[in-house]
This record gives sequence, C-alpha cells and structure tokens, in this order.
Amino acid sequence: MQKFGWSALGAVAALWAIAPVAQAQVGPPPPSPQQLDDIESLFRIGVTLGVGGGATITDSYGLDIANDGQDFMNPQRLRERYGARYNDRLPVSGVIDFRGLPIYGFYDTNSAVFRIAIPALDAEGEVYQNRFNGVTRQASYDLFDSYLNDIDSAEAERLVRLLLKSLARYSPVDPLAGNPGSVQSGLVRSSLDLSSGDSAIEQDAANSGGTNTAGDPWIMGANYSGGSSNGGRYDFMRVDGRVARSFRLTEGGRALLKFDLPVSYSEVNGARAATAQFGVGVEFPVIARRWSLEPRVGYGITASDQLGSVGNMLSTTIASRYVLDGLGRGRLVIGNMVGYTTTLSTGITGYNVNPGLKNWAFRNGLAYDLPLKFRGLGRNTSARVSYTLTNYAGDKLYYDTFHEVTLSLGLRGREESARNARDLIRLNMNLIKAGSYTSWSAGLGFRF
Repeated sequence: MQKFGWSALGAVAALWAIAPVAQAQVGPPPPSPQQLDDIESLFRIGVTLGVGGGATITDSYGLDIANDGQDFMNPQRLRERYGARYNDRLPVSGVIDFRGLPIYGFYDTNSAVFRIAIPALDAEGEVYQNRFNGVTRQASYDLFDSYLNDIDSAEAERLVRLLLKSLARYSPVDPLAGNPGSVQSGLVRSSLDLSSGDSAIEQDAANSGGTNTAGDPWIMGANYSGGSSNGGRYDFMRVDGRVARSFRLTEGGRALLKFDLPVSYSEVNGARAATAQFGVGVEFPVIARRWSLEPRVGYGITASDQLGSVGNMLSTTIASRYVLDGLGRGRLVIGNMVGYTTTLSTGITGYNVNPGLKNWAFRNGLAYDLPLKFRGLGRNTSARVSYTLTNYAGDKLYYDTFHEVTLSLGLRGREESARNARDLIRLNMNLIKAGSYTSWSAGLGFRF
C-alpha cells in the first residue's frame, strides 16, 4: 500500500495498539486534561518530568497545527525545550489533548520503551496502548515516527477509523461529523432549508392565479461566520458558498428537480479545512399549493491536514413542507424532515479510514414569510423569520441537538405578481446554537 498523504492521520494511527494491554505506570502521572483548561490552542500539551529524588516539574503549552503535535514526546524535542532537566534515565509522562481527545505518552524510569495510551475509544472504560522498544529512547521514538509516516497494515487502518469515530464524539469542531459546522450537519441543513423560501410549494402558494411558473433560475449565495463564533474554547471563522438550480420535470407540471452545490472554507484557531457537498432532490406537490414532499440524496467530503481529519459521507432524506395562508398578511411554512447519514470508504486515498459513523437525523421547524409595505430601491420588500431544531440518533456525537434561527430581508420584483413574489436579493442573519457551540453569520443571496 502506498504511503498515505495525510500525515496527521498517520500520526494518529501510531497512537493505537493491536489490542488492549494492561501495564502499571512507573513514574509520575501526566497532567490531566483539566489542568490544560487555561490553554486556548487547538491542540494542548502537558508534560511531567521526573528530576530525581521523587521531585517533578510540570510544563504545558499549545499548538494549532496537528502535524506539530506528534513530536511532543520526542527526546530531541524534550532536550531542546527542557535542557539539562531532561535525561534518558528519568521518567517522563505527557498528554496531548487532540481536539478534545486525550492521548498519553510515557517513558518509565531507566527504560528506553516509549508507550502510548488512549482511554475510552470505541468502548467505555477500554484503554488502548502501544509500545515501541528501541535500544535508546530516541530509537524507540524513531520507531514510532517511522510507523506513523508509513502506515501499511490493515490494523493501522482500523485504528485510524476508531480515532475518527471518537473525534466525532469528543471534538466540538470536527470537520466530518458531530457539530453544526460539520459535513454531516451541512447535508442535513441543506435537505430542509426554511430560511430562503426557495421551495416549489411556496412559490406555487404565492401564485394565487393558479398558472404554473417556470423552474427556478440560478441561485447563488455566500455567508460569513466569525467574530464571536466558537465551539467551546475553539474560535472559528467560516465562509459558506452555494450554487443551486432547479427545473420543472415536465412542461406544465409542478414537480421540481433540484440541484445544490454548497462549499465551505473554515479556520479553527487558524487550522484550515475545506468541505464540498452535492445534493439532488425532487420536490413534488401532494396537495396543490399546500403540501409537498422532497426526497433527496446528498454527498459531502472534507479534508484537513492541519486539523487531522479526512472523510466523506452520504445522506438520504425526505422533507415535508406545508403552507398555511391567511395568517395576517403572510404565510406560515411548517417543515419536517427525517434522514440517514453514513460515512463512506476513503479508498481513493490508498487507505480506507471510514470511521463507520451512522446516524438518523430529524429536523423540524417553522418559517413565517411577510411581504412588507415599504419599498426599497424601487422594489417590493419582504421579511422572513425561521426556526429549526435538529436532532440526531445513532452513533454518539459531541452535539446531538442544535437550534437555528434566521432573519432575512428581501428585495422582490417591481410589480405585484406571482412571478415577482420571489426574492431577487436576500440579506440573511443567522444564529446556530448547540450547547457551548455558537455560530453567528451574515450573508447575501441572489436569484438571476
């Protein structure tokens, strides 16, 4: 098998053992993850050095790039950082908080063996360990380093899969799954988006004359998240873009074939990640101008060497939209969705590190769309507010519930007509909240 290009994942694989091993620690314990709480970095490191006579010193620091973290127990790095306080006979223990997942390293008293331990991965209370045994500590660490730079065993692939699955559970900013900014949540949000009013059933409901309208023109938009957006102790910046197009399936028919291409770029404490998605669905009316159903299939992919993540995912969903007219001057839209997400093989990279995440998703919400009485730039205007609640069931995720609120203002056509009930330009303001995760964003959407 060829060498895997994602070195951060290679580093992760070396942190696992073929089977759980019980072994008593000889030397001082490493700092606990709680002792690192004051460090704001993406990857937090703590080291305890034995200095003779039972005395110890403790050090902690942070890193924001995954690849830099693999050297936290390298004897060469220890000598550079601690000078004469370190030598190869005294005990050393350390921990790296890998985006929320603690990983421990040990050199015991008068021992050259380098040990790694990771508690509670895919089973409660289970600890995985690995040993690298060279003539010197540097030789032991070099064995570890060689292993992580050239993973070529099925067992190493299995262990990477376990790690990625654990990160969806323990990390609030994992790019693949487990939080509102992940590929998983992007697929679910796209399957029932109540913020824009782009659904066929809403446009048909606005067409009181009853004549059929043409398929949607191009829709493009972008959103920016930043400022006070954060996932717990992690600050992030995010840019989302979207291109969409839909077509009437038959001339004079109301069923709509929809294509959607969302993309995003994000930085978590400066570490970069990119995602891309593709969705296709068919929205068809069950009750004319009142109720529609939309089955949809979506695919998403992400990759980040700096965050130590790679993966792709498939979603299958069915969404319902029901329109109630006559509520004041506006319309109320009730949306419901059920779906299923599963990660896929990553064999295209030369390694299959599919974490095997499988989850049911449930998304429900309301939107109220109100034509406004004032005009802007010589055009009709509108306001829309929406709320959705998303819940997950299945494999454990860091956040299995999140709330989303969107307020938007739109510019419509110059005349009152069914065709001009669509917003040509829309300004969106969005809040997503899930436990300690908060995302504020603003954006523009265009239809042409």
